[in-house]
Amino acid sequence: MFSGLLYKLCRPRWYTIFVRKHLYHTRKKHTRNIQYSVGVFTVSAICGAVVYLEIRYLGNQFSAVTDVFDTEKNKSTYIYLDPEKQESFQDTRKRSRVRKIKDFISEKSVKHLPWIYTKKDNPKSLLKLARSSDQGLRCLGVKQLSKHHDWEDYQYRNIAQALDTRTMIGLARSQDVDPRFFLPMPKAPPSKVWLEDEYRTLISSLQNEDLDKCLKHFATKALQLGNNADERDSLFSFGGTGLEFAKSVSSVPEERVEIVCLQALASHSADFRCCQNIIKMGGVQLLQQTYTKRHKSIVIRRQIAKTLGNLSVHQCFHEEIVRAGWVTVLSRWISSSDLTLSLHAARTLANLDTDFVSCTYEDGVYLIHPIYREKESINADIVFVHGLLGGPFKTWRQQDRKGPGADKSSDGTESVKKGTYTFCWPKDWLAKDCGNIRILSVEYDTDLSTWNANCPFETEKRSLTVRASSILQKLKKADIGSRPIIWVGHSMGGLLIKQILSIADDTPGLDNIVNNTVGVLFYSTPHRGSSLAHLSNQASLIVAPTVEVKEMGRDSPMLRRLHKDFQQLVMEHGIPCLSFGELEKTQIRTPKLKMLIVPPESSGKNDYKIHFIYTSHQQYILRYPCLSI
Repeated sequence: MFSGLLYKLCRPRWYTIFVRKHLYHTRKKHTRNIQYSVGVFTVSAICGAVVYLEIRYLGNQFSAVTDVFDTEKNKSTYIYLDPEKQESFQDTRKRSRVRKIKDFISEKSVKHLPWIYTKKDNPKSLLKLARSSDQGLRCLGVKQLSKHHDWEDYQYRNIAQALDTRTMIGLARSQDVDPRFFLPMPKAPPSKVWLEDEYRTLISSLQNEDLDKCLKHFATKALQLGNNADERDSLFSFGGTGLEFAKSVSSVPEERVEIVCLQALASHSADFRCCQNIIKMGGVQLLQQTYTKRHKSIVIRRQIAKTLGNLSVHQCFHEEIVRAGWVTVLSRWISSSDLTLSLHAARTLANLDTDFVSCTYEDGVYLIHPIYREKESINADIVFVHGLLGGPFKTWRQQDRKGPGADKSSDGTESVKKGTYTFCWPKDWLAKDCGNIRILSVEYDTDLSTWNANCPFETEKRSLTVRASSILQKLKKADIGSRPIIWVGHSMGGLLIKQILSIADDTPGLDNIVNNTVGVLFYSTPHRGSSLAHLSNQASLIVAPTVEVKEMGRDSPMLRRLHKDFQQLVMEHGIPCLSFGELEKTQIRTPKLKMLIVPPESSGKNDYKIHFIYTSHQQYILRYPCLSI
């Protein structure tokens, strides 16, 4: 103890100071470490608490949804597969083998037991039946699909996206089919120029040296009208001749230019080489743009449907028409109240339906009945041929209603709104009275004077012989001659029928048309000439009658020769003929001029069984259609 005290008294001063400082710094450093550790722990705890509270808050804001599949499939346009449970690899292989066995059994049952699938309400089963390799089963599947109107919207969308071309066209030709089976038409690609400019470019590309003169005439007319419209839009002159020019072309609206261009395009589409160029130049997409812009114009819709009908004659263009979405539009048009639009659409869909229809309907041949798929077989054909200044639709309707309610469309033709005129009796009456028949109507262009002719060129093509040969070839492609035929002709149409049968009788391979003819009806047919044609020929220097009018002159040598040949043909084949004659004079242009268009001596009263009716040339076929041979 004494030594320790002595040590403390004898140790140097500096040592004491050093030890004290060392202890101070050691304690301070330890204290800092403790404070740092406490601070890190505190911050971590606070951050953890904040994160925990945020997660808890978000968990309270969101709830788990277990029926997402059922919710989404009712509002989405995509196809959803049925959810499957998680499986092991061995279970997957086993399931694959079972699926193959089921598919094999299903394929055999579809072929041998199709009624099992027709009784099912499952869209997938019916779609599988409609895709069968057997043509009869495919038609049965399409028929069963078209009968359903009570499925959910998502089921129709799924079927619409899974439809193949053949099934889609079959549904479009099914009566009262649900429109939800068809996807909407895809949007046309945007255009950087005006539609008129695109039509002018397209029509100009169709011109070549070998083209028909009438087609060149229509193209020139469309291009000239388009040029006038361009000059009107770019006119900046005030007063002077420029103002007068503006007044002269201001009556040509944009829609009218498009109508003329569409008419020219429809005329060109009757030629196969032009059809190739139309497809190559994007004509189908151009029609899409036009329909999107002018879908309310009945005249434009008719011209589009006619062009599509001409394109559909060639199977190589079918895929292009379907890909552009026109089947959806045609499925609506075929049930339209507008007769012309409906029959144009029916012709197009019939040409597209190669799985059910074995013939083609070319330009000028229209299917009046049946426009939908029919289960019953066709036992006979009835062919209607209109007369001078007639048409395949307007000739065979009832008399137009007169008065302020008669509406007019933008091109001056009759509107087809409900109530403007009554129904077409071959379509609405004859089809109901006579079952299992096919009704066709033939179209050809006629005029009284060359001044008003749509095409003033190639007049030789307007003769009865050339017209009859052309119509005969088109009817042959429409499968005329494979079953009994009844011909119905009005005015000049009766002469065409006589010429068609005479040519068919002399042409190898076409004699079956004559052999299968079981009757001919003549409505006011000028067998020995027409009074109106005779009057027109007498005033030829003023009227400038067309070829068809000249041939229908009284006691025409051509008519005498045709009548003699036809009489011999009727006697050889025993064809019954019935004729109807008029007794009331028809008003011609002015109220003071009335005349019998076909006098009794020219109606065939000495050659066929005839009935005279006290009515005019145009009205009697509308009032008395249901007389039989």
